[in-house]
Parts: sequence; structure tokens; C-alpha cells
Amino acid sequence: MGLDLATSKLLVHVVFISFHEGISAETRRRFLDHHQSLGTRCGGPNAGISYWQVSENLDQRKNWHLVQFSVFRDRQALSQFAEHPEHIKAGAELRAIADWVVGDVETIGGAGALG
Repeated sequence: MGLDLATSKLLVHVVFISFHEGISAETRRRFLDHHQSLGTRCGGPNAGISYWQVSENLDQRKNWHLVQFSVFRDRQALSQFAEHPEHIKAGAELRAIADWVVGDVETIGGAGALG
């Protein structure tokens, strides 16, 4: 069963992460490796997390090093994720080594579909 963004109303959650100056490549890699499993550690599909990806940003012009892209079943699933102890712990760890910005949008069904 795949996601149909043309007919479903899901919540897309995007985080851009910029490591502080002087953070080692090893620390960055360790954080990335650990953060890639955060969606699963916070309950995965059973908790309404439909998709989870964290990768190095392909566009480094604005100094955003990582991008987290995730899709949630609805606002309630995102809210539960935000309150999950693993998410709170990850935020505290991240605060020590990076800054970030977050964007959340609901998909808009057929009105936003191309084609």
C-alpha cells in the first residue's frame, strides 16, 4: 500500500540541520547514522510515521548540512512524535552541535498534484 499524495491529506515534516562551526566530521557522521533510525525508534508506521529519511543536503550553498524529510499520517501523529522521549533526547543532543529550521505542511490533495 503506497502513499497517494493526490488523494490523501498527510503531514510533511522537513528539517534542515546546520552543524555548528568546528563540529568534527566524525561527530556529524555519528549523528546522521543515529538520526536515520529516529522515526523507527519513535514508533514508525504504528505511530503514524509513514516515511522517514535523513540525508546529507545536496545543496550546501546556504550551509544546511542535513535534511530530514518525513511524512506523518496526520497532525496528531506529528504531535505524538514531538513528545516522544527519543525525539526529545535527539533534540537535546542536536542542540549541542547544530541549529535547525522546521517546516510542516499538510498535503493538499488533488489541488496540489501535477499532471
